[in-house]
Amino acid sequence: MPAIIIKDFSWRQTSEFVILNVPLKGHPKKVDLFIIDNYVKISFPPFILELFLWANIVEKESKCILTEQEAIITLRKANISLNWPSLEVQDINNDFKQDYRAQALEHAQKLAEEKIKLKSEKCQHLQKEAVKEQISVNTATLNKIDAIRDTQRKEAMLEFEDWRLKAQVPLFSNIEGKIQENRKAYKPPLKWFKDDDNRLKSRLITKEEIFNSNGTIKEFKSKEIDKETVMKVQSVNTNQESNLQIKMSEKKDDFLINKNDTSCSEDSDSNSDVKKAINKKNLDMIYEKEQKRRPGLEAVKAAIQESSKSVPLPRKTGTINITFSERKFPTPARESSHVEEQEVVLILVELQWLQKQAEARRKIGFDSEDLRSEERDPQWLKDKGDDFFKVGNYLAAISAYTYGIKISDKMASLYVNRSAAHYALGNYYRCVEDCSKALELMEPKCESNRESRARCHARRGAALCKLSAPQHGIPELEVALELTPNNESIKHDVLAAKQYFNIKD
Repeated sequence: MPAIIIKDFSWRQTSEFVILNVPLKGHPKKVDLFIIDNYVKISFPPFILELFLWANIVEKESKCILTEQEAIITLRKANISLNWPSLEVQDINNDFKQDYRAQALEHAQKLAEEKIKLKSEKCQHLQKEAVKEQISVNTATLNKIDAIRDTQRKEAMLEFEDWRLKAQVPLFSNIEGKIQENRKAYKPPLKWFKDDDNRLKSRLITKEEIFNSNGTIKEFKSKEIDKETVMKVQSVNTNQESNLQIKMSEKKDDFLINKNDTSCSEDSDSNSDVKKAINKKNLDMIYEKEQKRRPGLEAVKAAIQESSKSVPLPRKTGTINITFSERKFPTPARESSHVEEQEVVLILVELQWLQKQAEARRKIGFDSEDLRSEERDPQWLKDKGDDFFKVGNYLAAISAYTYGIKISDKMASLYVNRSAAHYALGNYYRCVEDCSKALELMEPKCESNRESRARCHARRGAALCKLSAPQHGIPELEVALELTPNNESIKHDVLAAKQYFNIKD
């Protein structure tokens, strides 16, 4: 639909603004307005208004008011003091208008790019400021937490220091404690011996007695200990006797005062008897105290049993070798997924086999995947196999013949040539099979395929003779000789086979 140019618009100017009144015909729903520098374009299909202004305007300070009937566009002048003689530039051609449009579009595109750039820079700046603000907030929070933690730590340390100072003051300063014996300390084995009174006593064996097993040292030390114990008892007895003598002297004085009639001899006898009785009682009391101080029989047995316990030797170090069953999957085996895993394993094995076959075909020089579409022709593959056969690359020849047979399995020459390659490699069974298949395909028998049939019979007979079956191989050679009676190589093969297997005509 052609555009309709609006011409019934009006305009007026002031010292600062240029005001346009553009009628909106047809009550348009959408009005496109494009204003930049000295170019103004208003369009609402099919109407359009395009103005090439006499001077430049300021786009940012301009505005537009849309009503139902008209559009009021207020344009701010770039030069306020300038009075426009006309709204548009006069006497301009289409080329000038086109250049104006291009310049306006380029300028608008640059302004749009600058706006986008400024907007992105502003967004990045705001994002950085937001990150800084968040970091400052987090830092303030962490500092506050650290301050609270430090104050609580200081309070706790002050309380602990006060408690420590108070705890160091002893509660019972006038009472002295007793050092307890460490019952779990090491106790050496006991040494049993008899003293002069033929009484069994116990003591701890010293280190010298443990390491030196001579009886003389043990007896000498036991005697020294016995002498020390006897001297202690005697010292106790002498002290008690002195005390008793003092007491008895006092009693004796009283006795002499009260009874003057008794004689001195009687007094002396009675005093000696009293002393003996008192000494005996004192010795009995001392012995009882010593018995109380000694540990009981159960404690002695426990000490003996504890010392006699043998400490086991440390175990010898060793290594334990652990082997795991081979698994194709990284996950542990599950009975529920065993069937699926077996299927996956079979697929992987098939892929490995195919990869090996492909590598083998690449190594021998022929790969069906490398063939172009025009090379996938049985005759071209037969010629390619013949070339490989001539240079002695029998595996590549077999691959080319086999791929040709896949494309066309009714081509007898492919089987004939592949049988020759198999025979060259020593695959006599495959050679016999290919010869038989080629003879089946050579129907009907005619003069054109006579030589090919003769070669097949001769090759099959030679392969059967190689397989130690002359009863079948020699007749095949004779059939080939009948087909080509002038072939000297076949005659030679027949004679050689008969001589080798000792077969007489």
